[in-house]
Amino acid sequence: MALSFAIPVSALNNHQKRIELLSENIANLNTPGFKGKRMTFLETLGSVAGVSQFEFKQGSITFTGRPTDLGIKGNSFFLLDSGEEKVYTRAGAFELNEKGELVNVDGFNVQGWMNNISANSSSLGSKSTKVEDIIIDPNLVMPAKATQNAYLSGNLNSGLESITEVWETGSAYTTKATLLSSGITFPLAVNAGVDDEFGLDLEDSLGNNFSETITLTAGSYADTDAVVTEINSQIASNANLTGKVEALNSGGTLKFRTIDGLADTKITLQSGTTDVLGNLGFVSGASSTSGANATTLTQINDLLQVTTDMVAGDALDIEGKDSAGNTITSTYTYADGNTLQDIVDVIDTAYAGYGDADIIDGKLILTDDLAGDSDTQISISAASGNTGLVTLPSFINSDEGFTGTVSTSVVIYDSLGDNHNLTLDFEKTENPGEWLWSASASGDETITAGSSGKVLFDSSGALVSFSFDNGATSLTLDPGNGSDSLDINIHAASEDGTRSISQFQSVSTLQVTDQDGIKSGRLDSFSIDTDGSILGAFTNGQETVLGQLAVAKFNNPSGLKKIGQSNFTTTDDSGIALIGKADSQDSEIKSESLEISTVDIADQFTQLIEAQNAYQAAAKVINTFEEVADQAARLKR
Repeated sequence: MALSFAIPVSALNNHQKRIELLSENIANLNTPGFKGKRMTFLETLGSVAGVSQFEFKQGSITFTGRPTDLGIKGNSFFLLDSGEEKVYTRAGAFELNEKGELVNVDGFNVQGWMNNISANSSSLGSKSTKVEDIIIDPNLVMPAKATQNAYLSGNLNSGLESITEVWETGSAYTTKATLLSSGITFPLAVNAGVDDEFGLDLEDSLGNNFSETITLTAGSYADTDAVVTEINSQIASNANLTGKVEALNSGGTLKFRTIDGLADTKITLQSGTTDVLGNLGFVSGASSTSGANATTLTQINDLLQVTTDMVAGDALDIEGKDSAGNTITSTYTYADGNTLQDIVDVIDTAYAGYGDADIIDGKLILTDDLAGDSDTQISISAASGNTGLVTLPSFINSDEGFTGTVSTSVVIYDSLGDNHNLTLDFEKTENPGEWLWSASASGDETITAGSSGKVLFDSSGALVSFSFDNGATSLTLDPGNGSDSLDINIHAASEDGTRSISQFQSVSTLQVTDQDGIKSGRLDSFSIDTDGSILGAFTNGQETVLGQLAVAKFNNPSGLKKIGQSNFTTTDDSGIALIGKADSQDSEIKSESLEISTVDIADQFTQLIEAQNAYQAAAKVINTFEEVADQAARLKR
């Protein structure tokens, strides 16, 4: 009889436990990471035993938006330290405490491996390294790193050429109409009615034509001055010729010259009735028209720009700058018979080593000796107090000097994290495939070595070599602020060799694509990757791995022992924890998300009804046994 009572009593107790288990499951319906239990009934020695087990199936992952909320896809557990023992959980509702420690709702520390970025370390722990508390210090500072390497890429235009600076007068120097004698034999005898006449035709720019006869006074002329005086006397007595033409003694030679200062005035000499023209050293029909472009041989007073002849001692002031920016101040002083070449010579002397002057197509032109950017300037003006009157054409910068240079710049960092701007200039030389490069800094920095060099390309535009001058192998920079000297390797090709600078007939695209220095930065935010890597974003624009979350895996997770709502410890049934990174444990961590409870409320209520019915049935059996026992007792009495 006692055994009969034991069976339903055992069943009643275990069905009560099942109801309690189902109630706990339902109560934790919204507990993140909660794993429901189930109870299995067994017959043992004539009694009923209920065995409860955890159901470690995957729960749904829901997004929360909180960086410290983490969910696991897979069969792993987060590893915690309670202060007394290691604890395991699927509930990833973590937060940072006042110390920056990542903890769960019970205050247990989340475990993993940390990266000491303050020591520029990139070494993280692994499953073979002892785990530690995950700490994300909001005041964490990434130290500065001095630049050691800078990488160039892009194209240098093979067609780039330097341009030479040219200054020229805006208009040409032009000549008066002049006729020069071939020579006179002195004394010159002039006989009236025999050899005393010649014709002078004048056609001015206004379209007026005059044909006049010049009759020389009979007599003997001892020299050119005597002849000039006589001819000018005859011109002065002719109203059509006065002020329009004159005779001159040009270094002992007779010269006829227009003096109206206008272009397109034409003079022609003709034989006279009693002809003297041949004796004066001219042929009949000799003519000249004003306005032709001057040359270096043109006498200065023969220029149309000279309206009153310059005399010895008159001066022209030459001012400006040479291509290097040096101030130029010089003076040309007139002497009888001077030509434009004399002015050119003075300019050449003033700009010696920087530029050369010449007369080309009547224009006075100053050309730099070397192509490239230039500070050249020039102006010529008549000095005050001159007797002669001259109108000088102004200079214009007809070709602006340009250095065929391609420039790029890069911001580099010193050991203190201070930034410095470094400019690299590449200048095309006359040699095919050859460029010269130079580096410069913009502040108090000093480049102590490796400031220049040469780049060579082959005929197909491919890089042959990038070298430094004077045997240097890198650029050395003194930052000038007390930080360590920088030793920077400039690379014309990427580390893997997939990219290098080139030289093609195309637009220049040279740039510094990368440099490995960084300034210091404060931790701005963090995120957690799918493998559990903790990525820190810093105010200097850098991102680095701060640490790595550890996860644990068990051969039999159902054998774990539950402590608290969602925390577990190991047992002999669960086996030891296999600790590693999520991706090595066939798991994936979902940041800003939580795994929701695996409890199915419909299933739980169904099981609750079943448990209630079983409980009531067991209670009914006990009541029946009690009635039978009472009947038996009465029968004995």
